[in-house]
Amino acid sequence: MEKNFEKTINGFLESNAVISQYITKTLPKVLDSLQKTKFKYTSKALLSFIPRSGYINSAILNASGTKNIYASAILFRPMIEHNFRHLYIFIKALNDNNDSIGSTYYKSLKGNEDLESVQKIINYNKIVYPEDTKWNTKGEHNKTIREDAKSFRIEKIFHYLINNNNEKDEVLKKYKKEYLLERLIQYTNLSSSVHGGPFGEETLMIAQKGNPKVALLKFATESFELHKNLVETTYLFAYIMNDGNKDLYENIKNIK
Repeated sequence: MEKNFEKTINGFLESNAVISQYITKTLPKVLDSLQKTKFKYTSKALLSFIPRSGYINSAILNASGTKNIYASAILFRPMIEHNFRHLYIFIKALNDNNDSIGSTYYKSLKGNEDLESVQKIINYNKIVYPEDTKWNTKGEHNKTIREDAKSFRIEKIFHYLINNNNEKDEVLKKYKKEYLLERLIQYTNLSSSVHGGPFGEETLMIAQKGNPKVALLKFATESFELHKNLVETTYLFAYIMNDGNKDLYENIKNIK
């Protein structure tokens, strides 16, 4: 088991390195191609997820290799959310045939993150210096930003992806729905570990009493697959926009 475990993790690390090298070599061409389309914001968003997903995946593979199951669990949750958001942007852009989802990502979602940060700081200051805090983030414009940003909540994304599954093959359609449901359940169960809750502690203890390598291999395998799928989807988007990118997509898809 020990040799197979190390061999599998090392295999993922080697394949991950090959993917990273290929991305470094080809991403400038993909970027140049996509910036010539009407999907400026959407393309920027999709491409931005590649390095971020890559960093998370590398960290999960390294954590799994050193048998750090708790860190693997914590890191796997944002890996799921990154993939949900990426898939949502990809599908909605193609369904709407415009750049609005990319614009919402960079304008409304970014604006809402700024508002939330500012409001939290205001609330903290009110506790320490109640006499000095005289402003807030209320207002109709900010309300609109907050409403638009809600579309990026993971439960909203889940509903959209389920309701916009246009696959004609019923078996494949069912698989995709069950796959999304499984990911959302994983995301929910890992929440306690991220936030330092008792359920996360209990889960860790159960995993350590059993065979933690099984859980570690699962995190490593699924993390690698999620990252590779995210990269493939981005290159597929570039191929859909320009037939000249077909080889780039096929090459990344064939990396094992």
